[in-house]
Parts: sequence; C-alpha cells; structure tokens
Amino acid sequence: MNDIEQPIIEYISGMVVETGGVPVDRETLLLQAGVLDSINLVKLVRFLEERFKISIPDTEIREDLFESPANLAAYVSQRAARLG
Repeated sequence: MNDIEQPIIEYISGMVVETGGVPVDRETLLLQAGVLDSINLVKLVRFLEERFKISIPDTEIREDLFESPANLAAYVSQRAARLG
C-alpha cells in the first residue's frame, strides 16, 4: 500500500464503521458492496480533493472511478501528476 492508497482505505473504512458495512481493502468493490451511497460519494470526493490537493471535475466522476480504493488511488496519483 502506498501513501495515497492507505489514507483512502482508512477514510472509506471509517465510513463503513458508521454504517456497519463490509471490511474494506484495496480491491473492495465499493458500489457493489453498497459502501458508497450518494452522500458518502460526495463526502469521499471532498476528502480526496482536500487531502490530496486536487480538483475532480464533474465529468470525471463516473462509476468506474469508484470501483475500488485501488482505482481511486490510481486516479488520484495520475491527477496529482497532471496538476503538479
């Protein structure tokens, strides 16, 4: 796990604790497991933007982006590289 993936997993795990959901690892299928509802999705986007100092355009908020924490970490890494 890297310095991008770990905070993402920890944040999502915190959301899951509140809802009594499934354990989260890098390959957890977030939408299929019911981890992300519309409110948690908005909170997660806000967390990613604030924590990693990136901006996620609305056009890039698609289902495949939120498939797993590993997908999110890869996206954040690519987005940060484009901005920095």
